[in-house]
Amino acid sequence: MKTTVFGATGYLGSHTAEQLTLAGHEVVCVVRQGSDCRFLETLPVTIVRANFDDPGQLAQAIAPGGAVLNCVAETRMHLADAERRRVEIDLTSRLFNAARAAGAKRFVQLSTVMIYGFDRPVTAIDENYPIKPRYSYSRIAAERERALLDLAPGSGVELLILRPSNTLGKRDSSALPAIMAGYEKGSFAVIGGGQWRYSCMDGRDTGRAMAHLLEVPVARPEIFLVKGYDICWLDLKTALDQLFGRQTRVMNLPKGLAMALGWLMEKVTPYGKNPPLTRFSVEVLSTHTLFDDRKIRATGFEPRYDLMATLRDALDKPVA
Repeated sequence: MKTTVFGATGYLGSHTAEQLTLAGHEVVCVVRQGSDCRFLETLPVTIVRANFDDPGQLAQAIAPGGAVLNCVAETRMHLADAERRRVEIDLTSRLFNAARAAGAKRFVQLSTVMIYGFDRPVTAIDENYPIKPRYSYSRIAAERERALLDLAPGSGVELLILRPSNTLGKRDSSALPAIMAGYEKGSFAVIGGGQWRYSCMDGRDTGRAMAHLLEVPVARPEIFLVKGYDICWLDLKTALDQLFGRQTRVMNLPKGLAMALGWLMEKVTPYGKNPPLTRFSVEVLSTHTLFDDRKIRATGFEPRYDLMATLRDALDKPVA
């Protein structure tokens, strides 16, 4: 299928573009002027530089009857709502309308499991669990989905939304680098004991899931969760210790203290900058975050990579 990827210079967008090419699709990556395309230039893709504020330019990059995969996201955690909405709501809506104007058949949106908020049970939840976002990142991600669901009816464009679980992999510029910064100094930081269990997956499998959704027949807009494996934070430490052949010490921070530090760091950090700790990141690190992805697996999707395979690839540690 002829596919157009927006956000392909980002972490999960780059994996999506790569997996589309491996699946044999014809891929056009639409990027902003001045974007770093060094990784994309290693792939058999067409790179189109465009003004994202110009709906006409966006529509010209989309093939009639093809598919659009939107991986554009505002990933900064500490940001004013109005600034976040410019990307998450305004740009996403512009891209969907461009897909409609171009006569695209399908629009696949990369979303996030963080829209569920942190008021969740210990057991795995599925797509039908009520959305209760509290923090800006989650609230506006939920608004983005709602905006697309409002635009889809009568548009002639099939809408599918993917909510991947926490993701690790190559080209990640946030989670894994932060973990490794402490690990390389001999420590592994956890909050509230580190026994919190969460669903995780390889960035490559996220890209594979996005590509897979091009083949799933739908009669109406559909939302899919996807994950690779369930672990706890101490499992990640154990895997890293095994991979590097060392024994690091656990640094445990009580959750109450961590929340207070996160609040303080938010107060002293200007919007647009990423504090080393926020209340949102504390919640991520100290809440059970398990997901049931039987819906997408019923369509034939299966993840390929376990935790150790993820870490070996992401950290360039081949099997000895």
